[in-house]
Amino acid sequence: MRHRLFFLSLAIPIFLPLVACSGGPPTSPGEKYLSDARSSLKTSDFDKAVRDLDAAIKSAGDEPLGLQAAVLRVALMTALADSGKKMAEAYGLGAKEPAAKSRSSAFSKMRADYYGIARSRLMDAMQSVMNQRGKLSGNPIAIEISFPGFTGAADDPTVTKIKNGQWVADAERFTAETQMDRNGLARILTALAGAGSDASKGQQLFGSGKVDIDPRAYLIELNNNFLQIGGMFDPRGVNQPDQLRIVNQVVRGNLDVAMKLLATKPDKDLEARAKKMQAECEHMLKKLGP
Repeated sequence: MRHRLFFLSLAIPIFLPLVACSGGPPTSPGEKYLSDARSSLKTSDFDKAVRDLDAAIKSAGDEPLGLQAAVLRVALMTALADSGKKMAEAYGLGAKEPAAKSRSSAFSKMRADYYGIARSRLMDAMQSVMNQRGKLSGNPIAIEISFPGFTGAADDPTVTKIKNGQWVADAERFTAETQMDRNGLARILTALAGAGSDASKGQQLFGSGKVDIDPRAYLIELNNNFLQIGGMFDPRGVNQPDQLRIVNQVVRGNLDVAMKLLATKPDKDLEARAKKMQAECEHMLKKLGP
């Protein structure tokens, strides 16, 4: 009995400091998921990042943390859609090169697969923004994230090989695709932060801590990307006019929300860009017909 008391007396002083150190507000599930998403983005594990962001959105709902997760998710899915489109275009060009003659069917399959991936991700991103229409106000959305490592090169060497008709191993292709994903995410985050196309400035802004995203710029920049990526549905791409119509209809609706926000808080440059895109959508929808 005396031995038991002795060991208990040793355990108590050790236990008490641990209890004292565990003070402070507990981390909410949403905060935990968002933290995990940031870690996944930092390591370029984009599939896991999407799952983590989904969990954060589900947990936090319409709270600021949930909105931050939703904005990050849309930015990521848009970047992934853009990468898929660019990879599809690379294989499409490569298939026409003499060097790809013996593998033309394989090039064509990769082209089709990447277009399918790009379509799925684009539709996902557009649906997410549609779901946000009634939740966006004039209040800025605070975003905190480690800015992705980007390259200033116009084209990845591996992608250049593919365009020239050279077949590349899966590992090399995955590496190139991942870097394209990082570049795309860096580009979109930079635009959302109001830094235009200057990724170095975007890196500086996000490196300083939280960045306030203007909801008006958020809608305009993303929908500009939607239109550009949606160009894959024209005759030069997969020639799917119904999908092209959907893209323009969704963008037009999103821009209506942007114009309402601009009516409350005017900005001549953003308004001019929004009106220009609206006109482009109307022109395309008339061209496509009913």
